[in-house]
Amino acid sequence: MKTRFVRVTTKDKLILQGLLYEPEQKTQEVVIHIHGMGGNFYENRFLDSMAEDFTNNGWAFLIVNTRGHDMMADFPVEGEKERYKRIGNAWERFSDCVLDIKAWVNFINTEGFKNIVLQGHSLGAVKVVYYLVKTEDKRIKRLLLASPPDMVKLSQKWEHHSEMLTLAQKMIKDKKGKEILPKQLDNWYYLSAATYVDFSLPENPINIFNIHEPNASSLLGKVDVPVLAFIGTKDYCTVVPAKKGLEILKKKAVNCPKFDTLFIEGATHSYFGHEKEVARLVSNWINKH
Repeated sequence: MKTRFVRVTTKDKLILQGLLYEPEQKTQEVVIHIHGMGGNFYENRFLDSMAEDFTNNGWAFLIVNTRGHDMMADFPVEGEKERYKRIGNAWERFSDCVLDIKAWVNFINTEGFKNIVLQGHSLGAVKVVYYLVKTEDKRIKRLLLASPPDMVKLSQKWEHHSEMLTLAQKMIKDKKGKEILPKQLDNWYYLSAATYVDFSLPENPINIFNIHEPNASSLLGKVDVPVLAFIGTKDYCTVVPAKKGLEILKKKAVNCPKFDTLFIEGATHSYFGHEKEVARLVSNWINKH
């Protein structure tokens, strides 16, 4: 397995970083992994197992950062002068994911990869669906949805949600949308008022999977490539039992030529202790299809 550190520049001039794993033999097949909320390309250990399993089976594996990586992050800005922009999850806007994913798809395509599979974990799963539907990028041949969440319903379950949403809307009205809310989201995340509203309201683009509304339409219904959705049975980011949630998503994916599901018994949101198992199962699927 060959490994190299890579960078890309988005259309709005942010410089992002990633790691490209390649098999020893030349290949045109690659999986691009998009991390979840406040995540990054080096935190989750299941990615190590996937890198090994994918490359052993002739696939390259590109794991990347987006502008929403980590709680807060400084991004180099391309130009003649040294400049940085502070974003990270705290100031992320969901629809900007198109700029990030587009930059990575363009990069990997110019590297000679033609069979491109997008994999998203958690919030990343929402992003890859949004990207494909909004861009209709024909270079994307399949989607892998790892631990797909119902973001809006999850936000409603967060402690102090109603209080923070009301405060965030007031802060935006007072032109303080970039200021950080005084209480942590889910006792973990620090979010600006604008990001909190962006992630929380059902009328916003992030509300794609809407698992809590089984009969409601979804952008997932516009996906026309094969999809594998997989989840641990002990995932703590679900709004309904894991198996029921994926059944609902499958019903919403009305135009998918194939929508398969996998359940990793006993695994959590990040597949802790089941990393090799999930890597093997996903690798088997992409090679089969």
